[in-house]
Amino acid sequence: MERLRIFTLPLLLAAVILLPITSCEKIKEATDKVGEALNRTPEGPGPANQPDPTQILAEEPDAVMPPPPDPEEARKAAIVINKEARVSILGYHDFTTDERPRSDMIINIDDFRDQLQQIKDAELPVISMREFLDWKQGEADIPAECIMITVDDGWKATHTLATDVMAEFGFPFTVFLYKKYVGVGGRSMTHDEIRDMIAKGATIGSHSVSHSNMAKKGGKSTDDYNKWLKVELEESYQFLMDNFGETGGVVKIFAYPYGIYSDQIKEMAIEYGYEAAFTVNGKKTKWDVDNLEVGRYIVHGTTLANFGPALSFGGGSVSGAGRKLISESKNEDGEVQGPLVTMTPAKDANVTTRLPLIQMDLSKLDGVVADSISMRVTGLGMAPHKYDPETGIISYQLPMRLRTDSCGVMVQFNHSGSNDVEKIGWNFKVDQLAEYLSKENSLIVSPMKMNLPTEDAKGQPVAQPTTAAN
Repeated sequence: MERLRIFTLPLLLAAVILLPITSCEKIKEATDKVGEALNRTPEGPGPANQPDPTQILAEEPDAVMPPPPDPEEARKAAIVINKEARVSILGYHDFTTDERPRSDMIINIDDFRDQLQQIKDAELPVISMREFLDWKQGEADIPAECIMITVDDGWKATHTLATDVMAEFGFPFTVFLYKKYVGVGGRSMTHDEIRDMIAKGATIGSHSVSHSNMAKKGGKSTDDYNKWLKVELEESYQFLMDNFGETGGVVKIFAYPYGIYSDQIKEMAIEYGYEAAFTVNGKKTKWDVDNLEVGRYIVHGTTLANFGPALSFGGGSVSGAGRKLISESKNEDGEVQGPLVTMTPAKDANVTTRLPLIQMDLSKLDGVVADSISMRVTGLGMAPHKYDPETGIISYQLPMRLRTDSCGVMVQFNHSGSNDVEKIGWNFKVDQLAEYLSKENSLIVSPMKMNLPTEDAKGQPVAQPTTAAN
């Protein structure tokens, strides 16, 4: 306001001087209007008041530092899960020292030991139930191809014979127990034997209360049947926790008696919180397999059936004995020896031709039976291979260019060093672009030759066109 007065007074004096002085009243009237204008309060908001800096700081909340990252969350974020991994789960029941078991559900302990040796020789990792569940739940990774061992029912020989054999190999295993066959005498395991088994590497899971076909109502009303299922699922696990929970060896898993189940049983198992449930359907378990429908290969004791397929892993599959043939080994002096059987192209090799020559070298094996040899190639089926007994080489020249970026080969044969059919399969990769790029680089692009004049009409030389070097 003061500044306004300073600038306005000179204007007032000028107006007074310039105005025609005709009347004192007019002069007074003019000065009154100017004074009124000077004293008038300006419309609208006045100048904003500047805040007190000390007040701003006093009212500012203290800075909040973000909490440190949760170590567990950071660990989970760093985990990379191999969703292409496959687990072959073996299922056994009872064990004996008899050379000829009386039932497929009983296996001779020496045959069992030999099977574990095959797993070891094949360099197939054996994982625990906890490792398997952590993988399925995205908590930890596992090897691409691995084995898990389970035993059903709780026969005494599981402790007296099988447990020590598995301990020799350092293999973890899981035993599914049903309540009515624990500590009841006869050939059932005692509580102390189960605890000793857990101390030697076993985990235990539920196999129901009565080991009955849970999908069969047996004349029960719907309400009674539902109550019975609840007991079979829940009481069996609670029994294990009450009696063996302090050992840390109880896992909340379930094996369907006889492998039989229904959608209702699955739903009830999920509601009760079972982490997984197991069938007797022989198949590899992948990451996306239903956790309540996990298959197992039940190994037969009299014929040893299902063990071979369990150790074969699909397109690049190898039988237990076959895997040993293509692996390095050590002699008695501890020296590393190369594999007895080699393949060309090698496993996982990247070839640059779409017409590769496939070969397998059996020259280090004795007594190869030529008529037993068969070869299959992905997309072609049975391949008409050639076998040279002098060199021990099996060969097959592909007759047409491969159109895929990988190729699988499976070779089977017999030899005098084994009573079993050897089965060796492998995959190699095909670089589809390499062949095209090689051809393209080998071509020299030349300019079109034309009959151009070398002289003009006056006989003077004509400049010739030039090309850039390739």
